[in-house]
Amino acid sequence: MSPDMITEDRYSGLFAKQAGSPTLRAIYRAAYGSDYPEELDPFGFVTRADLDRVGELLALPEGATMADIGCGRGGPGLFVARASGARLTGVDVVPGAVVDAALRSRGLGVPDARFTVGSFTATGLPAASCDGVMSVDTLWMVVDKEAAVAEIARVLRPGGRFVLTTWEPTHADHAELLRAAGFEVLVREETPRWLERQQAVYSGVLAARAVLEAELGVDGAAVLIREAEETPDVLADTPRLLLAAHHP
Repeated sequence: MSPDMITEDRYSGLFAKQAGSPTLRAIYRAAYGSDYPEELDPFGFVTRADLDRVGELLALPEGATMADIGCGRGGPGLFVARASGARLTGVDVVPGAVVDAALRSRGLGVPDARFTVGSFTATGLPAASCDGVMSVDTLWMVVDKEAAVAEIARVLRPGGRFVLTTWEPTHADHAELLRAAGFEVLVREETPRWLERQQAVYSGVLAARAVLEAELGVDGAAVLIREAEETPDVLADTPRLLLAAHHP
């Protein structure tokens, strides 16, 4: 990917129009089948299996506090909070996504969830306020990953866990990044069938370019189309990983 694509708010225009694109949902449905959590209306490559695994590794008891960093429109964090009974705070850099997430929380059965504007390096959360932190497919967009992981360590209570999905290019080592911030890495694994499914989504996006531009607007669709054009060439050497780390 081009360096100028990697900004934490790069999907802000797309989030504003995503709910009005049945074509985009159909592309994900075709690629993921029953593993697509359609009721969450997520954006990205998250699956039911991913979210079940995130919840399993967070291991949060009912009433625990959790944060979803880079929460977007809220679906993945709400899924995990609903399953565990944890109290959720979602954080995202896109104000419109945060507003949408708060509105959707009641319909997804988590009416006490709250959502706030913040970034991976400046969440705005109090120190030692979370029993667990999750993040789905967001850390790759953060330029200062050391600062991001340090921020997660700051907001986690001792004994808490950080569970995330991200892509790992050949020059990166997320396990080492976490260890350098004082975490104990518990799990590092590729997510199931990520490559074939991601390629299928990109193929679908390019085949439906004109329809997506009509539904999302030219500007809203542009980042998605550009990603579908540029990313497939690097995917084979950039696995999508799930990592879980313990904060001592």
